[in-house]
This record gives sequence, structure tokens and C-alpha cells, in this order.
Amino acid sequence: MINISQKIKDVCRRKLITPFIWIIICVLSLILCPFINIFHPKSVNNIYDVKKNDNYVNVTADTLYYTGYNLITNMNSTYGYYYALKDSSCIFVVIPIDQEPEQTLYDYNFKAKIISPNKSYKKMLNAFAKDLTWNEQSLSSITDGFVLSNADYHPGVYIFLFWVILIILFISIKNFASALIGLINPELYPVCTFLGKQKQHQLIEYAGYELESENYLQINSMYITENYFIDLGNKQISIIPLSEIIWCYRLGTISLNPKKDPDYAIHFTISDGGVVVVRHKTSDEALELINAIRATEYDIIIGHSESKKRLAGKRVNQQK
Repeated sequence: MINISQKIKDVCRRKLITPFIWIIICVLSLILCPFINIFHPKSVNNIYDVKKNDNYVNVTADTLYYTGYNLITNMNSTYGYYYALKDSSCIFVVIPIDQEPEQTLYDYNFKAKIISPNKSYKKMLNAFAKDLTWNEQSLSSITDGFVLSNADYHPGVYIFLFWVILIILFISIKNFASALIGLINPELYPVCTFLGKQKQHQLIEYAGYELESENYLQINSMYITENYFIDLGNKQISIIPLSEIIWCYRLGTISLNPKKDPDYAIHFTISDGGVVVVRHKTSDEALELINAIRATEYDIIIGHSESKKRLAGKRVNQQK
């Protein structure tokens, strides 16, 4: 015996898995990615108080000296290498500059990501050491082993990523909650989205009675009973009263994989003008269903053409 409620529970149970995985991924991403630290970097009034593990800082430097060397990023933005020097302690920073960089900056405030010395920095350090008639090792010895780089501080990228994660998280929570509700109470599962909850409850009940009578035509997971079209698929459960269907046709989608057969969807235009789409059917399944609906006693427009589209529109307007 076919139990529609159990079929709904099976579909909902499978639908719990994917959103649950995405919820875990999104939550871990929000925890592991330092969004708070990026959007609200640590305020440091004295550049010499910056520590390597601060990651992102909003820092003020009393005095910065220009090294004479620049960094051009992939976005063609130009930054200058400056340094702060106090009591044999040297800190290098990378900050935006104009075409004619100022040699000395006072009370300069900027936001930066703390990075380890990279190839560009080491190249600059080597050249700058030669300018000072030092060597790179001697100059490195008075630095703290990190660079304050405004060029690597990209809050806009993280803002975009943050919102993408939030959107995916909210959609996943919604889908998870919807599947969980259907699993707990199959009567609330949207078997027919254009009907209210009370009518859907009756729909599941009446469709179940007609399946129990075994007076139906079965096409794999699809059934045509005396009064209903029922699809008990693995991913979706649909029940549509035949009396509500104005127009029915199939549309195929050709896969980019030449070895894969075209995928067909069956479109139902309902009396209120809405469209219900039953997807992922083979050509034979879709064609057999169309013929079965044609054979019912209901006056349903079958097939797709511009004239049938106009006729369906007129009937929908008459129903309103």
C-alpha cells in the first residue's frame, strides 16, 4: 500500500542532509574567519605597541620616514614603504602614497594587516640596507619580524564574503527547518503550493484514499488517479487536483554531456495562473504522462504553442 505521508517523511529526511552540511560549513567559516577583527581592527595609539599576533590593527604612528621604495599591487595601486624608528627598534609599514610621496609623515593613522616578511619586502629591505651602507641581516635584526601592510588590508572582500556566508546560512536554515517540519508533520509539507495548509491536509488525505482504491495509472513515481496527479519522487512530492489544471506541456533540457539523455520537466498552469513544475523526468515518462492526462475527462490544454498559451491565458482570466 502506498503511504503518501511516509513518502513525504522519506523526502524530508533526505532533504535534511545538504542544508545541515551547509549550516556546519557556514558556522565554522564565521568562527574561523576573523571577521570581527577585520571589521573592527584593534586600536593601537603607539605603533611600537603592535604585536605580531594582533593580526589587524588601526594604528597611529608619531613619525614615519619614507624609504624611497614603492609597491605596485596587481590592481595597479601604488603603496610606499615607510618605517618608524625609535630606540634601535624599526617597524616597516606599507601605506598608500601619491605621485610625489612625502618624505616624513606625522601622527599618521592607518589600518593594516600584520604580515610576515614576503619577497617584495625582502627585496626592498636589501636595497634599502645598501642605501644605508648596511647589510640586510643587520637591518633585519632591529625589526620585529613583521610588516604593517595597508596594501593587504581588504575589508571590502571580507564584507562580501561575510554576506555570502550569511545568505547561504539563512537559506540553509530555512531549508533545514522546512524539511524538519515536513518530517515531523507531513501534513504541513507543501505538496501543492497554491493551496492553503488546510486544503493541503485534505489533499493528502483524499489522494491517499484514491491510491488505496488502486484505480490509477502509474508511470514510475507518477500516478494519475480519478481526480489527482500525484508525483512521489525522491526529491519532491506533488499532488495537483486535475480540476485545477488549465494547461499541461513538457519541456526538455539538453545536457552538456553528450552521453546523458535530455532531462524533461512537466509544466502545469493552474486555474489561478500559477505554474507547478515537475522536474527530472525522462522523455518517455513525460510523454506517457501527457497522454494519460489527455485521456482524462478533464478539459486540459495539452502541448506547447503560442496559440495554446493564449488560450490558457484566456481560461485563467475567466477563472479569476
